Amino acid sequence: MVEEEAIWHVFVGGAQHGPLTKAQVFESLSSDALVGSGLVWRPGFTGWKSVSEVNDFSQPPPQMTAELKVPVPSQNLVDQPAKTDAPLVGKKWSLWKSASIGLLVSALTLLMQVANGRGFELASYAHTGSAATIGALIGQTLAAPLIFSLVAAVRNLFHRRQSRSSASAVKWALTFAALLTGILAALFVYGELFFSSTEKISGAARNSTVADIHGTCVQRQRSISQAATEAQIQSYCTCVSEKLADSTTYRHLGTKLDASALADLRQRAEAVGAACR
Repeated sequence: MVEEEAIWHVFVGGAQHGPLTKAQVFESLSSDALVGSGLVWRPGFTGWKSVSEVNDFSQPPPQMTAELKVPVPSQNLVDQPAKTDAPLVGKKWSLWKSASIGLLVSALTLLMQVANGRGFELASYAHTGSAATIGALIGQTLAAPLIFSLVAAVRNLFHRRQSRSSASAVKWALTFAALLTGILAALFVYGELFFSSTEKISGAARNSTVADIHGTCVQRQRSISQAATEAQIQSYCTCVSEKLADSTTYRHLGTKLDASALADLRQRAEAVGAACR
């Protein structure tokens, strides 16, 4: 009688055993496991399979009774070293799926930034639309996906014996591209709507505007008012920056400084300067 080759590995009861012969597999599996709750693998399989999917175990050997009993695995089976090429139970993580999940986290972070009153920076970057600002937006948006992908890659490296992820790489790559396009488009729409408002600036937009005007004013006054003290310059520029910000709308901030816009800004600045002297 030809001795069966020990090529089978089983995963049942939370433990992995093998290599085993076909007869030993039957001895190791309960009747419930034979119905489908047990997993088996042998060289040639791409991953673990349910016992019910493998034709070799569709019928028990003749010497087995109809009611299968589970013998306690012998000591040599339990303690056998796990020197095998059998993949671990479970699957690797999809890099594109992980990146897409990270992109959703980025979208949530951007929404929280807007909700916390910091949407002015996002709107400003999107509205400006320069290579630098677009690069900053993309970098901020892709930070979380890169981290999630790196975590998945490191995890797969430590679980390289697991079978490939069942997630479609093409499907999740397209999902990632669609999400990224949608987020960037939403940011540009948000920037256009933000700077089309005729409301007076407030929050981060106002603070940023006041700081910019104050810094420009101090530099100018130091160059033209030699007799003025530093305290006088600071007091004057604080007044000018606050009053000028009070008359500024979001549309003013979003308007390109053409001849008309410069004339309007100069007129408002002169009126404010006269009131602060």
